[in-house]
Amino acid sequence: MKRFPLYLMIVGTALTILVTGCKITQNEGTYTITIQLPEGGARPYIHTVVLEITGEDIDTLRYTKEVGATDASVTFAVTLPKDIVVTLYIVAKDANGIILYWARYDLTVRAGEFTLNIQLNPAAQGAANHIKLFRDSLPWESSAMDSMLAREGFTPGTGEDEYEILGSAAFDTVTLTPGRDLVIIANDQPQSFYNAYAANQQKFNDFVLAGGIIFWEACDRGWNGGSILDAGITFPGGVTIDSEYVYDNYNYLANPDYELLQGLPDTLYGTYASHETFSNLPEGAQVFTYGVLTQKPTLVLYPYGLGWVLVTGQPLEYCYERLDRGQTVGLLLPRVVKFILGKEITVTKHYHQPTHLSPTIKSSK
Repeated sequence: MKRFPLYLMIVGTALTILVTGCKITQNEGTYTITIQLPEGGARPYIHTVVLEITGEDIDTLRYTKEVGATDASVTFAVTLPKDIVVTLYIVAKDANGIILYWARYDLTVRAGEFTLNIQLNPAAQGAANHIKLFRDSLPWESSAMDSMLAREGFTPGTGEDEYEILGSAAFDTVTLTPGRDLVIIANDQPQSFYNAYAANQQKFNDFVLAGGIIFWEACDRGWNGGSILDAGITFPGGVTIDSEYVYDNYNYLANPDYELLQGLPDTLYGTYASHETFSNLPEGAQVFTYGVLTQKPTLVLYPYGLGWVLVTGQPLEYCYERLDRGQTVGLLLPRVVKFILGKEITVTKHYHQPTHLSPTIKSSK
């Protein structure tokens, strides 16, 4: 059996996918795929496990099974041709269809028996190992992203655990590699930047569709004046930014059990924490935070094709720079980046809860 790199993975501790097979014809085998469910984390929320198998020489196969509260595993029986390369794509969902865990694994099907042991992580965790950050201007004149990356041990470069900073002029020519690149679109950019992205948005959509991941910082109409709506941008899968703007300084955690949010205060404070909110979320979307006044999502993860989109409407750089003033929304900035790159998340201690509201930031809204 040939093993391929593991690109994406499923929630919890470690799930094991056991694949065994025996040859039933010269060209086919029947294989039993057993998924061992995690014992902790979000295991109590799992309602359904879905397995999809795709390959160039087969039609897409899709299997769904409900999970009982006491089930330790889920088993699927599948028939596949031998000597083909297939992709196993597995998601575990809650009763509302929210994707909690996932795995993606490419393998060559051979005759005989084989076993796969796959480490499964929270949805989107470990989806990339290199950062491509796009911006033309510093958001709110802040280099917080740069200082955060340095503090967390990332260095400039083109390799693993390194980052590149690119301008909108690179949209036309840049190579985006699914399974490797984390694309970050910086907050608060000028109109020319958003217009350039709109002209190239299909390229970025295709990147995600093929298994890439993009972290869209959609907090616009700030100091640099650019508008995502005016540029005609829609996020992959048709998710849209809301036109209504609410001066809300507080966000609630949607579910503190989500690994990305563990250890955070139940309520996050930040100047205009709900700078932007989102609509038209697809099935399977995971809402991490939402505005107190609007009850609308401000930080969302959702699947698109084989990839993921994480979109925020929060001024993360501005708040990260002001953690010492209690702007706890800033705690999300290093968490999100490290989460996607599969790094251990540590609880930041250099902040305090505010006793009063900090001065508001300028906005062109």
